[in-house]
Amino acid sequence: MTGHRDDRFVAHFDMLGMSLLTKRDPDLAWEKLSALSRARDERLHLGIERLDTKELITDQVRAFIFSDTMIAFSKGSTQNDALALLLLTTEVFSRALYYCIPLRGGIAHGRFGFNLDLNLFSGPALVDAYELGESSQWLGVIIDDRTAEVAKSVPLRSERGKDAVVQWEVPVKNGPPVARNVMNWVETHRHNYLGPIPLTVEAFYSPMEALFGPWEALPQVIQIKYENTVAFFNAQYGGRLSADVP
Repeated sequence: MTGHRDDRFVAHFDMLGMSLLTKRDPDLAWEKLSALSRARDERLHLGIERLDTKELITDQVRAFIFSDTMIAFSKGSTQNDALALLLLTTEVFSRALYYCIPLRGGIAHGRFGFNLDLNLFSGPALVDAYELGESSQWLGVIIDDRTAEVAKSVPLRSERGKDAVVQWEVPVKNGPPVARNVMNWVETHRHNYLGPIPLTVEAFYSPMEALFGPWEALPQVIQIKYENTVAFFNAQYGGRLSADVP
């Protein structure tokens, strides 16, 4: 099966810490990779009902995992394709957290080609998605402007009527935070958390100690990623929709 020169919505996710985990404990790394595959299979084939048209969206997304990376892409370039990729990859992101797998990712729109017979995947949209996720210093999902425009035009909201795509000052590797459109996974999966607010970094990280060791032993650059994630979590769970709102 091949797809050439077509515009699609493309997602790129990678698991934080997988390289070091693989070297230290290959069996545990394989276990977590298998859990990521399970998260994908449990969530990626869910049906989505559009609230505005009552249309049921199914079978719009394909996804593949290799090493510490998952890529997913839509069949086409329609509103339904964008909604399916945004919602289903966010489902996988949240389910992965349930399995103590920290992911960060990006979603972009543009040209993307593939050949499933040869396991070939390439295109500017894949590079854009990779760069959006790779540059970020947190666990989260960043969306390019075109994809965000589609999501906001529907609009895409949570069960409480809050926007599922919001602006956030995303911490990046080099330089000050950058204003980006991001998936508000905290809001869309608010029901998954029943603990105290504010959530502490230590509490958020504690389920992952078995993978990466105690919090105190983590390099500061890794700690910062979890701290940035918890800052986003507390802001969104507390009802704020941007980093600029006091």
